[in-house]
Order: sequence, then structure tokens, then C-alpha cells
Amino acid sequence: MKSDRRSEERPESRARRSVARPSYWFNLVILLIGVVILLIAQQHRRRLDATFARIVAKQESLPKQIAAVRTELASMELSREALDRELKSRLAIAQDFRAEQFYLAIDTLNRKLRLHYGPEIVRDAAIVIGDARTVTFDGKTWEFLSLKGAVTVTGKLLDPPWPVPPWAWVVRNAPVPREQLTIPGGLGKYVVLLPNGYVIHSPPPQGSPLIGAKPGSFMLAEADMRAIWPRISAGTRIYIY
Repeated sequence: MKSDRRSEERPESRARRSVARPSYWFNLVILLIGVVILLIAQQHRRRLDATFARIVAKQESLPKQIAAVRTELASMELSREALDRELKSRLAIAQDFRAEQFYLAIDTLNRKLRLHYGPEIVRDAAIVIGDARTVTFDGKTWEFLSLKGAVTVTGKLLDPPWPVPPWAWVVRNAPVPREQLTIPGGLGKYVVLLPNGYVIHSPPPQGSPLIGAKPGSFMLAEADMRAIWPRISAGTRIYIY
């Protein structure tokens, strides 16, 4: 008598039905656990990538920074003297990246002022740069040059009175008063003093003859000046490039 092998191979046979199939909910739970594990792994990978990138940025070697500076400056149309000045300023910044202290960097190309603490940028703000110019009046000449390189803050003043010099009226094409006027806060509420009469100041008030940035100097919004004010003092280094 021949055995019916087809009955053993059919899906509905007893042999097939003897193995219990996993329930729908069990499969769903396993799938959800897998998805959660995958999401956690991706999140952990992103954290590792961010940490690694931060470490690499902080451990970047000085020779590599120098090479980057040289490459950037090579693409700029500068005289030999200007090139040397730019290079010295940028290398000074690179060396101070390792210092745990506050300092300022002024990017004249992009018109940005940045407050640094070591390699970290604490605040980034737009800055107005006063034009370089020469002003002559009554046989006297004032020459305002474009300030570049590394300088040191000599002091700071809050809402200081400003004895208005003749050049301020000449720049405005206004008549120069016979007697010198002193305007409270004429340069702005916040004034950071730099060598040779240059300053970083907040916008001057309406009553001041000065409109915008002082020639050759820098003007920063009052809110930004207020924010960096506690971190700036005599001796703070500023790198202008």
C-alpha cells in the first residue's frame, strides 16, 4: 500500500500545524525593540562624531594653522609690507588659541568683531570700521590710518565727556566753533581705548557731531559693547587683520 506523501507536504497537514507560530504582538514588540536600539545607536554615533570633531579642532597643530593662513593670504592682493603685517597678526591669534584668557579679534574683511576665550568664540558681532583719512584745518593735520596688527587695550571709559576736536566738524562740512565744545558721551556710551588715539566705541548720541565710526577706529552696537564690556580691561589683547 502506497503512502500518500502529498498529505505530508501540504501546509495544512498535522505535521505543519504542530509548530506554534509566534503571535502578532510578539513580532511587533521585537520589531519595536530593534527600532529603539537602532535609534539609540545612531544618537550615540552622532555624539561621538561631535566629540571627535571638537577634539580634532582643539588639537589642531600650529604648523597647520600657519599653512592655512599662508594659503589664505597668498590669494589676497597685498604688498610685501601688508602681507608681513597680516601674517604676524594671524599667527599671534593662532598662538593665543592655547591661552585660557579673553581677547578680541577684528576681521576687517568681513567686518566682524569676535570675543574669544582661548580657542572658543564667546561672541560674534558686526562692526563698523571708520574710513582712513587725512583732515586739515587751520594749519593742523590729523591723519587717521587703517589700524592693523596686534594692539593692547589701554583703558575703557563709560559715558565719557568728549572735547570735540576741530576735525569732527570738518568731516561733517560744518563750521568749527570758536570755542571747543565738550559733549557728554560724545563718542558713545562705551569707549575702549587703544594706542595712538584709536578706539572701539558704541554709536554716538544725536547731539554729537560724530556720525558713525571715528575715522580709523571701530564702532560696535551698544548691546554688543554692553555684552563684552565686563571681559575687556587694560591689557586685553586685540588682533586686527
